[in-house]
Amino acid sequence: MNNIMLELIDLSVNYGGIQAIQGINLVVNEGEIVTLIGANGAGKTTTLKTISRLLVPRRGKIFYNGKDITGAPCHEVVRWGIAHSPEGRRILGRQTVLTNLELGAYIRNDRPGIKADLEKQFQTFPRLAERKEQLAGTLSGGEQQMLAIARALMSRPKLLLLDEPSLGLAPQIVREIFGVIKGLKAEGVTILLVEQNANLALECADRGYVLESGCVTITGDGKTLLGDERVRQAYLG
Repeated sequence: MNNIMLELIDLSVNYGGIQAIQGINLVVNEGEIVTLIGANGAGKTTTLKTISRLLVPRRGKIFYNGKDITGAPCHEVVRWGIAHSPEGRRILGRQTVLTNLELGAYIRNDRPGIKADLEKQFQTFPRLAERKEQLAGTLSGGEQQMLAIARALMSRPKLLLLDEPSLGLAPQIVREIFGVIKGLKAEGVTILLVEQNANLALECADRGYVLESGCVTITGDGKTLLGDERVRQAYLG
């Protein structure tokens, strides 16, 4: 049986005076891809921001590899092996591609390892290699998304939080990015994925959680949720 890597227990978060998530219970086992699906405003991004400690929960606990990280500062969470590729990419537009990637490794001081990981990201995303001296703000949307994921991977995470990696991208780029996501799983990276394309998300996920108005309403393995009539009608078109 897989070890539990991440566990949320009765997690509730207020966001701008509104209760964004209410009493969420969620488990991500080591080596899994777990996806959160739901409509805009359901609480998916809030959940990821709370795990990475950008938001403070009103109630509940967050455990990572058995350790209570509910009150931990952001930088410690990164040091322990959680990386967050945020919605909207949030790259540093006035810095080069290379500088963005190097900043992703800010918690590390193993120069040979960082150099090796830069080469690995350039192999995974050849377009970034071609544009490594280019300012990140001049990249296309798809290239910026690749950069956001590659930057998160530079911290060598054990758990990767991916928020809307396909948003606003052309189908070909989306296929490339989901190919990378499957490859990361094969390498042993555990992934918690928030994705508006529910079909794609459930096809590659081991398990999924459906969020509605801040509450988990349906859970199951990816294939089961793909065939669930409630999920199909609400999210699969």
